[in-house]
Amino acid sequence: MSELIPENMDEVKLKMARMLIDGHQVTEEEVIYQAVADLFQDYLEEAEEGHYDTSHLNGDTFTVTGISGSQIAEFKSTKENFVEDFRHDALELCFRLEDEAQRIARL
Repeated sequence: MSELIPENMDEVKLKMARMLIDGHQVTEEEVIYQAVADLFQDYLEEAEEGHYDTSHLNGDTFTVTGISGSQIAEFKSTKENFVEDFRHDALELCFRLEDEAQRIARL
């Protein structure tokens, strides 16, 4: 995907270290949460071949808003929230996010 978005726990730790060097104190949960949100939006834009729909992550639920401004899709995490999904199996979550993006792009 992108060098800037962590896709596994090792990359999360590396991003946290880089941010600390730059003077930004962040938690592991904050880095994972933002990574999951960014990964799904990237997958969605790739599936749609451009930025047409916008995703929003709120705890255990992603909502997707279409270009008309109405909600067109929603899906939930398999665990307590997407941070826990990432911690449990980041690769599996990446595949799921990509599959959801493909499904939504076909709507």
